[in-house]
Amino acid sequence: MAKNNNNHDEHRPNVGLYLKVFGALMVLTVVTVAISKVHLSRPLAIGLGLTVASVKAALVCAIFMHLWGENKVIHKALWITVACGAIMLLPLIDCLLVAQRITAPVSVAEQHPGGHGEAHAAEAHATEPVKVEAAAKSKPAAKKGGH
Repeated sequence: MAKNNNNHDEHRPNVGLYLKVFGALMVLTVVTVAISKVHLSRPLAIGLGLTVASVKAALVCAIFMHLWGENKVIHKALWITVACGAIMLLPLIDCLLVAQRITAPVSVAEQHPGGHGEAHAAEAHATEPVKVEAAAKSKPAAKKGGH
């Protein structure tokens, strides 16, 4: 019987560890609220919020779901799941980075090389035919009948 009592003691919950995780979750919740109150850009605030939420989820999974002491095979499966989830987020991150450049209003004059505005574009078009005519007059005449 004494052997069974020792075995039973090994499976007792580690209340101290649970309280530490509870404290960490409370601190991270305060951090999440602080992130929402600070005036950050929307993508940065979302990224920081998701990072804190991921840490909180990892703590809950590792300690309360008892995944911390599982076999190596379980850990490898979890890392594969995390990697696949990260790969699936890459198009979303790319969309967030590119969307602002795509939707930003840009005047037509700024899209052309030179970028001096409409006045420069009008001058360039006004002087361009003169340059072409001057170049045509300066070319030597082609010989007739020869190649």
